[in-house]
Amino acid sequence: MTPPLLSFSDLPPVFDGGWRVVRAAERGNDWHPQVRELLYYWMRNCNADGHLPARQLIDRVELSELLPRMWMLEVQRNPWRFRYRMAGCEFAASVGRTIGNDWYDELRPLAWAANRTRLITTVRDGMPTWRRGAMPVEDDAFEFNGWSEVENLMLPLASDGINVDTILGISLPYRPIDLWETAPLAAQ
Repeated sequence: MTPPLLSFSDLPPVFDGGWRVVRAAERGNDWHPQVRELLYYWMRNCNADGHLPARQLIDRVELSELLPRMWMLEVQRNPWRFRYRMAGCEFAASVGRTIGNDWYDELRPLAWAANRTRLITTVRDGMPTWRRGAMPVEDDAFEFNGWSEVENLMLPLASDGINVDTILGISLPYRPIDLWETAPLAAQ
């Protein structure tokens, strides 16, 4: 007997690695403003009947201030693999590597191990995911620059509006002083 498939409502809000599915009512009020801006942009481009935006609808001019920290992964199923199709200069610098047309699992094996479930969930469920926490140690530039954690958002894109074929993301690294300056006043 085949076990029943889980529905979105069956999934817990927080998963391993501290990431979570972004719920429809969530507005990212405690997120970095650029991360929140990309979420709002994506939401504006979702179709009124619930269809996801297509990669072709992403306007690089409108997102020009975010582009240096953005990245895009093309989805391959069976087996699950993800290939970089775009990587902004600040994102590439944060991982300390030149990123071209590389497979995610080959370029960043520790990040792949940490993010595999999250990437597949974003694709399978067509839902954004958000995370703020430590970055895999393989990203040498991360440690070299004194960054202590990263905040990122993964957004599903679908050419046909339904079947996710691309993940659009943004990643922002933080140094300890950045974290202290962005902490709520009550916590300082």
